[in-house]
Amino acid sequence: MRLRFKLTVGILFILAGGLLGSNYIIDYIRESNVSITAAPQIAALKADNKAAEAQSTAYPTNVTIPSINLSVDVAPGYYDTKTQTWTLNDSDAFFATISIPPNTISGNTYIYGHNRGNVFNPLNKTAIGTIATVKTTDNKTYTYKMSAIHDVSPNDPSWLLNYRGAPILTLQTCAGFFDQYRRLFIFDFVSEA
Repeated sequence: MRLRFKLTVGILFILAGGLLGSNYIIDYIRESNVSITAAPQIAALKADNKAAEAQSTAYPTNVTIPSINLSVDVAPGYYDTKTQTWTLNDSDAFFATISIPPNTISGNTYIYGHNRGNVFNPLNKTAIGTIATVKTTDNKTYTYKMSAIHDVSPNDPSWLLNYRGAPILTLQTCAGFFDQYRRLFIFDFVSEA
């Protein structure tokens, strides 16, 4: 009886340790799976959006979604063509500088961040119709309304590179058990203040 108890307790400790350690394993997988394979197409994205870029060169500094108490600082994010990775850390969201700054003309303003509680994990509580605001370096505030949520492969950047149309905001984080997808939260432009 005593041996059975010790074995049971030992197994529970092993399982608990595995569950606690799994966060470190998942974090490693997340950090090693942030590449995109679209380096040749990035210059074309910038060239196609000159009108929107001319209107605003101010970068986002904060994204806020009041309905889920989300307020995250936004830093410039760069794509390194040599390593095929993006700027990324555990505490900020990043404005992909290859995308279009917030404006009232056209283009996709793309902000990405980790699926962590202090960054973009709360986005999973949102729904169509959710309001988001983006503050910029020139003290403007852009308001957007969520219109779609969908998952894409990290190796398919077409949703970013092929967008042409009215201004939108795309917030992106990881999704799936091993973060094998990119979850896109698409917001339509509402107003500028």
